[in-house]
Amino acid sequence: ISMDTVAGQRAFSDKFALPFPLLADTSGAICDAFRVVHPKNKPRRETFLFRKGRLVHHDRAVNPKEQANDVLRRIEELRSR
Repeated sequence: ISMDTVAGQRAFSDKFALPFPLLADTSGAICDAFRVVHPKNKPRRETFLFRKGRLVHHDRAVNPKEQANDVLRRIEELRSR
């Protein structure tokens, strides 16, 4: 989810051939609902993982270079429970 426009999200998705949909939160309503700070429409990068509708992981201190690996590692940890 990003505060970028729908067109911006589509261009990003196309550029990287993402196999999943991206959401455009142009009003910041989703950021507000999840209490993600977004000064000047630039939300702080955070990760939320849900399982069966329940929040099971929240990372407020995301390292962009490690985010994908961190998420995959956390998914594996949750699977083994």
